[in-house]
Amino acid sequence: MKLHKIHIVAILFLGASSMLLSSCNKFLEENPLDTKVATQFWKTASDAKSAVNGLYFGGVPYLHNIDVDGGWTPKATMWGGVMSGLFVDKRKDRTFTNASENGTFNIESFNSTAQKLWSEYYIGISRANFVIANAPKMAGVLDEATMNNYLAQGKFFRALAYFSLVKDFGDVPLISEPYTSTEGIFKERTPAVDIYKFIEKDLLEIAEGSALPNKAFYDNGAYVTKPMAQSLLAQVYLQWAGAPLNGGIEYYTKAADMAKKVITGGQHALIDPNGTTNGRNSAFNIIKTTKSSNEIIYAKEYDMTNFNVGNSYAVRSIGADAFQWKDTSNKNVFKPGGDVLYNAYLPSNILINSYASNDIRGMEKQFFFREFTDATKLTHTLNNIGNWAWFDSTGLVNGRDGDYNMPIIRYAEILLIAAEGLARTGQEAEARGYLNQVRKRAGLTDETASGSALIQSILTERFHEFPLEFKIWDDIRRTRLYPEEDGARSGRLKWTPLASAKIQNKPEGVVKVGAIPEHALLWPIPLREMQANPSLKNQNPGWN
Repeated sequence: MKLHKIHIVAILFLGASSMLLSSCNKFLEENPLDTKVATQFWKTASDAKSAVNGLYFGGVPYLHNIDVDGGWTPKATMWGGVMSGLFVDKRKDRTFTNASENGTFNIESFNSTAQKLWSEYYIGISRANFVIANAPKMAGVLDEATMNNYLAQGKFFRALAYFSLVKDFGDVPLISEPYTSTEGIFKERTPAVDIYKFIEKDLLEIAEGSALPNKAFYDNGAYVTKPMAQSLLAQVYLQWAGAPLNGGIEYYTKAADMAKKVITGGQHALIDPNGTTNGRNSAFNIIKTTKSSNEIIYAKEYDMTNFNVGNSYAVRSIGADAFQWKDTSNKNVFKPGGDVLYNAYLPSNILINSYASNDIRGMEKQFFFREFTDATKLTHTLNNIGNWAWFDSTGLVNGRDGDYNMPIIRYAEILLIAAEGLARTGQEAEARGYLNQVRKRAGLTDETASGSALIQSILTERFHEFPLEFKIWDDIRRTRLYPEEDGARSGRLKWTPLASAKIQNKPEGVVKVGAIPEHALLWPIPLREMQANPSLKNQNPGWN
């Protein structure tokens, strides 16, 4: 646990164009506890530790904390799901949500969201660059093993930020060293394939080296591990294999091979691999609450109780109608605290109705829920299906954010990456073996399909296993396929080419063919960045 150790110092850094000379001063919107310029920093072991801890709270991890313009809006992690129409923001009080539902994919509607993503990614890159540049210079202050470990952690988070950046924006400026002046700050966009090669180089070095421990995430104090680096690289290869780079068989093979290294590494495993229950002690409820299970390869940490660093997904887990609930003493069941209840990420009917009737994940209080029984034993029914995976009754009853961590990479995903990579390269028997491990845990029979049907089954399994872990938009982008219904409670979905697919909730409750144009799979380059950086000459195609 690093939450109680973090002192984010204001290290001088330059993120990109308009972020010049801003401060590394974010920790969940708190001010730094001490401030040093670059010439004063990197002098002590405490300085180095602070800089490394800062990697876990800015950049990509911070997307779990930010929204569009403040107020009751979807978090940045939710934007892709809302864009897809497979999840619905019920409040509809922000330009982003309404433009997405109405299919008005223009710069004016999406610029502010794109700016937040762009800025946060480059904050993460800047922090990582400072660690990478300075940790190896601390001989005499840090031992060699510690310096190498810090360097590896920096490379992990730089790779994570660039991976998110290239998926969201395509060609982007490549900044690999910290800026300490304005000289040479205006970078042109580097082709996406070269960004992927840069990411691969960083991750291969740390995934195949000895600087990171071969441990599970929680066994390593929630710091970066070798399986984390391997898992991220497997994700990179899977995305690289698909659109828009279309790396194909070579990268599906690499994805499967890297995923198998995590599998054979022996540090991670499924909870209840032989099948779980449908009760409150199920594997899926443990995934929700655990801070020790080795199914978790990487998670965003929270601890409101001890460190006032809270998980605010809970208020987005359940609709505003629950604020009106009264117990048998006519007292409110939930308190508003610093936030209000609203459902900014409601699952679509096509998702809920596609779970097989015997799939434990689709049952009550596994990933989703319809009813809640309060402390006085009175049962309440939701107007809309809620997100049980985020629901934290302690936080909501006491009017505060919660304590649960948010899974970012789980072992189940590694099994499905291996399955897909193998299936797409003709190794179907082995692919089914990994797929069926995930299905068995959920109470399903073994998949026996081959060919396209096997690929469709794997994609469906990803959607059913990670409905609230924000994988679907990346899957749509890399496959250019979209899930359509294929029989109620059948356990199947029909993955259809995006251009001709029946897109959900465009607007809410309406199905519209072709409602997501291909250009909308990338965000527009933020206007502020283009205005500040004369080298950013061309907008992403289609954004007018």
